[in-house]
Amino acid sequence: MLPILFKIGPITIYSFGFFLVLAYLAATFILWREGRRQGYQEEKLLDLSVISLIAAIIGARAYFVLLNWDLFRGEPVTAFFFWQGGLAYQGALFAVLLVGYFFVRAWKWSFFQVADIAATAACAALILGKIGTFLAGLDYGKQTDLRWAVNLPGLVGLRHPVQLYEAGGYFLIFIFLYLLYFRNLASPNMKSGKAFFSFLILTSIARGFLEFFRASQTTVLSWPIATLVSGAVCTLSLFALYYFQIRDARGDARAFLKGFLLLNNRILRKIRF
Repeated sequence: MLPILFKIGPITIYSFGFFLVLAYLAATFILWREGRRQGYQEEKLLDLSVISLIAAIIGARAYFVLLNWDLFRGEPVTAFFFWQGGLAYQGALFAVLLVGYFFVRAWKWSFFQVADIAATAACAALILGKIGTFLAGLDYGKQTDLRWAVNLPGLVGLRHPVQLYEAGGYFLIFIFLYLLYFRNLASPNMKSGKAFFSFLILTSIARGFLEFFRASQTTVLSWPIATLVSGAVCTLSLFALYYFQIRDARGDARAFLKGFLLLNNRILRKIRF
């Protein structure tokens, strides 16, 4: 582990904070570059980046504190010390979606088009953020005897490098989203939102699965809350992807109902005779 990257005189550069800043800069660059290419105002894109950062920190910290209140009960003021670690991805996701939707709609932008760009940006940020978490020794995994297990200072036994599992998973998702986004742009029947919903689905699957390798868990009926929330997000995103992107859900429902009624009529006629 490398919680301290380096020191410059009295200034100490911590790996967790450094990679958080790097993650923000990478996400901002992707949002700014691609947003500008799609004709959005640069100033508002940068405003959206700053607004999203503030929302992400508040949401991630509030969600983490809510799920782990016992850690802060003795000293509630430490709940505000987010730079010491303890940020929950799902809290950041909900907060950014809520605030981002409000501002994008207020500016009369296409929400799904901006969300597609933001999805690739967010995925890049998640990769770098998880590397910083690993170097800082935060959000560590369960004990294991696997060959690639790591030893964390202050903890007994070798541990799953679950932070690197997540970083690797998000890297694969980033490549997929990048290819999907530009393939969608080149399509004559382009519909914005595919990359966004794919991001929600794939990151939820990755987070929900990898939660079982994490040492610290908040559970409900023996299930990690993060896994349950990920399952809910994944399910809703699948329905939304179908509704907005694949088919006309209302038309399909009417066709299904019509077919069902016709089938029933045929069955009733056979029964009568």
